[in-house]
This record gives sequence, C-alpha cells and structure tokens, in this order.
Amino acid sequence: MALAPSGRPRRVARIGVFILTGLVVLARLLLGADYPIDAVYSLLVGWITVGFAFAFFVPEDVFPVSYARGGKSAHLDLGGARGEAIVAAVRDQLGFTVTEIEPFGLAGSGGSSPLRMRVAEIDGHLFGKIYSTSHLRADRWYKVGRSILYGQLEDEVPLGSVRRLALYEDYALRLLRDVGIGVATTYGIVELTPDREYMLVTEFFSNATTLGEAEVDDAIIDEGMELVQRLWGSGLAHRDLKPANMLVRDGHLQLVDVSGLQVRPSPWRQAVDLANMMLTLALSSDPDRVYGRATSVFTPDDVAEAFAAARGLAIPTQVTEKLKQDGRPIVQRFRELAPDRPPVSIQVWSVRRLALTAAAIVGAIALAAMVWATLAMDLA
Repeated sequence: MALAPSGRPRRVARIGVFILTGLVVLARLLLGADYPIDAVYSLLVGWITVGFAFAFFVPEDVFPVSYARGGKSAHLDLGGARGEAIVAAVRDQLGFTVTEIEPFGLAGSGGSSPLRMRVAEIDGHLFGKIYSTSHLRADRWYKVGRSILYGQLEDEVPLGSVRRLALYEDYALRLLRDVGIGVATTYGIVELTPDREYMLVTEFFSNATTLGEAEVDDAIIDEGMELVQRLWGSGLAHRDLKPANMLVRDGHLQLVDVSGLQVRPSPWRQAVDLANMMLTLALSSDPDRVYGRATSVFTPDDVAEAFAAARGLAIPTQVTEKLKQDGRPIVQRFRELAPDRPPVSIQVWSVRRLALTAAAIVGAIALAAMVWATLAMDLA
C-alpha cells in the first residue's frame, strides 16, 4: 500500500490489503488459533492504526509516490493543490498574477524544485525554487552519510528548518549583488505551507544558456576567472561551481543557485572553487587555453593548490560525470601544467564521525539479528 501511487492504484492496494488481512484472521479463526473477539479487535486496531500513521507521518503532499521515468525524487508535483497554492501565495504575498507554471532546469537541481512562472505584471517570466521538508530531510541524511564516508566537511552543518533554506539563498543573492557579482534579482520568499514549503522568487534570465551548452571564448574564460577572484576578495566561496549553475547571457557570465554560499571560507574551500571553475570552462574549450587565461589572474601556485585540493567529493557530481563523458584527461592536464603539489586529503576524522560510524554499524548488526531471529522462528 505504501508503494502504490495516489488515486485509484492506492485505493485498490488499500482494499487488497484489507481483504488479505481479513482472510488471514478468518483462517486463524477456522483453525481455532484465536478467539473471535480478539482476532476481530486486532484486525480493526491494525486497520485504524495504519490509516492514521500514513495520514500523519507520510501525507501524500509531502511523500508522493510516482513510477514515471525521469526527474529526481527531490522534484515536487507542481499541479493540483500545490499549483493553486503557488498562484495564491504569489498573488497575496508579492502582488504578481501567475498565469502559467512549468518545471524548469530539473536536470541540474537535486536540492529543490525549480520552476518558471509567467506573470501578468511583467513582460517575461519569474523563476521560483520550492524548498520543502523532504528537501530538508534529504539534506540532513545526505550530510550524515558524507560524514561517515569522508568526515564533516567545512561549514556543512544542516540548516534547522525549511524557512532557513529559502532565507539563506535569498540572503546569498543579495550579498553577491552587493559585492558586484552578476546574479538574479530576488523578489522575496513566499510561504506555500507554514513550516513545510517555501518558495524563493527571483528574476528569470531569458535568452540565456548554461555554460555547458554555450560557446566559451576568451572573454567568458576571463569573466569566470574574475568571478572567482571577486569571490576570494569578498571572503566568499560558492562551493558548487558547475555547468548548470552558470549561465551565459548576452556574452556575459551569470551565477545561479547560490544556496551553498559560504562566508569567510578556508583557503582550501576557495582553492576548490578555482579548480571547479577551470574544469567547467575546460569542458567547453581546452585546458591549455583555460590555464593560460587563469594564470593571467592567479599565480601558477594558486592553480597548483587548487588541483591538489580538488579531489573526489570536492568536485561536483555533474562535473565528474561530464569529465567521464568528455574522455579527455582534463584534470591530469591541469596538474601537468601547474607546479607539482602533493594531494590534499579530504578525509577528516572526528569524534562525531566515529560516533556516527559506530551507530551505523550497531544499527546494521541489530537489524540483521532481528531478521535472522524472525526467520529462525518461522523455520522452527
């Protein structure tokens, strides 16, 4: 029943489960294994408990079930009640009349539900990012898993609420604009469901292409290097520089998705930003060309430190995938061009990591023991 999509499949599954459990109780009554009152009472309690548990802990609007191909589990359905809530919230809280809503940029987004809205008051679209409790929960478990595998990376403390997820990105956009970096204008945050869903509404960059699809010339490479230099000079780190998070519009580079912005990062984090920018630019051009333009802004030692730090988890998943698809030894070529540096390990051991690892091992052993004991009882 939990795995059935909502609507008719869910209703059919519910009826099937009720019939199956009823048959089990009937069989035990016919065999004289249970008293009638006890069996019927347990059956009713089981049905009622399951119904309340599903409604309270896993409501359909928070945990929808779908078997459609494509997309990511992080992407919410924008139709039905949620679509109506978006229209009403944008009208009441921002004063815009939404006439059309459609998903947008799903391929490059895993931590939110991005969408594009057409509104009556302006010529063009607005961009929205919905954050929900499912995104917050996924972020927490993802960081727990990373802590076990690699240790807690710098400034990777989970945010405390959905509201703070949206609030922090709104703050980051305003901060970056103040320091002169090209980002979208933010119109504010709207509340869709109190404490559960919030949407950040920003300017939509029309006639723009992602950096991975655009033609990269020396001007774009220079703007990429200047962007990283400005981040360094302002005491900031983007932490997720990849093709999907940079747009080319009218021949200029625009930065998007700044939810991971870090204030006063360590030199390691800033070095990783430089390496990821160079890798992203090289995917659409040539590593020798990018290195030549980069060393007009940064020293060869800066580049060497960047590629000593950019290893494993420090490189975004999208960049890693595109490097594999490209086939050229881009990372190796940058390391050949730059001065030699020993690799910087991202493995960080701490009491928290040891405790999480021990808890995961104990939990796995306990689960295995419970399964084994259940099987042993059934076989006996």
